[in-house]
Amino acid sequence: MSLDFQLVKVVGQLKELERYPLYEPFAYASIVQDESTGDIMYVLEEIELDSVERQVYEELRRIVMLELPPPEELSKVGDVKNYLLNELKRIVGRYRKLFRNVSSSSFAKFLYYMDRDLLGYGPIDALMRDENIEDISCDGVGRPVYVFHRRYESIPTNIVPMTDKGLDDLVVKLIHMSGRHVSVATPIVDAQLPDGSRIAVTYRREVSPGGSTFTIRRFRKNPLTFAELVKFGNISAEIAGYFWTMLDNGRSFLVLGVTGAGKTSFLNAMATFIRPHMKIITVEEVPEINLPHKNWVRLVTRQSYGSEKINEITLFDLVKATLRMRPDYLIVGEIRGEEAYVLFQAVNTGHSGISTMHAESFEAAVNRLMSPPMNIPPAYIPAMNIFVMVKRVKIGGRLTRRVTEIGEVYMDGDKIRFNTVFKWNPRNDTHESYVSNSVLVRQISDMTGKDVDEVLMEIGTRSKIVSWMVENGIFNFEDVSTYVQTYYTNPDKVLGQVMGKVGEIETTTQV
Repeated sequence: MSLDFQLVKVVGQLKELERYPLYEPFAYASIVQDESTGDIMYVLEEIELDSVERQVYEELRRIVMLELPPPEELSKVGDVKNYLLNELKRIVGRYRKLFRNVSSSSFAKFLYYMDRDLLGYGPIDALMRDENIEDISCDGVGRPVYVFHRRYESIPTNIVPMTDKGLDDLVVKLIHMSGRHVSVATPIVDAQLPDGSRIAVTYRREVSPGGSTFTIRRFRKNPLTFAELVKFGNISAEIAGYFWTMLDNGRSFLVLGVTGAGKTSFLNAMATFIRPHMKIITVEEVPEINLPHKNWVRLVTRQSYGSEKINEITLFDLVKATLRMRPDYLIVGEIRGEEAYVLFQAVNTGHSGISTMHAESFEAAVNRLMSPPMNIPPAYIPAMNIFVMVKRVKIGGRLTRRVTEIGEVYMDGDKIRFNTVFKWNPRNDTHESYVSNSVLVRQISDMTGKDVDEVLMEIGTRSKIVSWMVENGIFNFEDVSTYVQTYYTNPDKVLGQVMGKVGEIETTTQV
């Protein structure tokens, strides 16, 4: 790496649990366990530069920095990273004759490090390539960088920032990549990295005595689908069929849970069930929601750069503005302030709404909704028809995510009650169904003229389609969306394929 960041040598009685490439043949991840203590560690193995290569690399890097085009020229380029990578190769190739004693393999290393340091995320670039990592955090100088791994949870890495300057420079680089500014005057910044990840930093020792810190929350490039949620056991196929039917009939829902429980992933997966041509408006602070719908307007807040909040556009401003756009579905990434009141007004006046909120139980959610700054009147709350509780739970010694309860909201006199339609059983890791007692099924029956049994049968039919998709390995976001949209336009075609009576439905990948 460098003197500012080092890959610390791991010692002890180590057992390698797994090893996989991050950027072949230059960077690999190795998960090791100390057999004496049981501690697990993420070890980054990165190809090293010897002392001679390091000197040549620094000189080449200086030349490249001088010859790369200025930012105003880059603004005219479509794919900036690809363009810059080609420029790197061209410049390095032009100056190779100045370093005749350096081998071709060394120049391959130089390109890797220039890509990493100039175009990528510096010393943590390899971690940003690992799809198994959900979070990357640095707590200060001299402390190992930590990652939250999908299979091993929170574990330290062998990457350690050794100097204040190195860590400060990385924080500044990351924030500049986000198009924002960090300084001693504004030492706390939240932003979004070019790949969509969220980053929160503190700069120097203004508010963090241990030095600069950063936390990066990473998101999957391809959103989790409801088929994957069923495959992983987060939900059952019947839960997916239930939400498919509810959203087809314009019902609203609120997803509850703590940070990192999987609220947004669940919301995104269920929103796929909305009818194809409905007008959807999403309102978020950081764009995380990804939908297959064409009639979709995405709105994102704008932060101000001064203490007076001049020109700031908040969630409240955006949610208010959406009501003039006549959405069929209004999706708010997360409610926590006065925007909640506007959302609940919307769902009480005929719009359908979806959102998430931090809460550890249905009762805690209701108390929070009725308290400042949300101040939702109790009579408004049942209009958000369904509450969903998502939690991180331990199964077989490993942490995973489960929808633990789904309840339909209704008023009993002046009391808010919940009718549980699904509940997770931790003893056998299954979701128990009470959907036959559903209040909303009876409401849909009254509205549509169908018998209750017909509505329940429709839930069952859609559940079977979901199960068939899981059994046949249909998990890709575009493919899953295609089946949902085809069911709305030509249900017999989908049912025919599920029953083996017709050929494959054309999707983006082979089914």
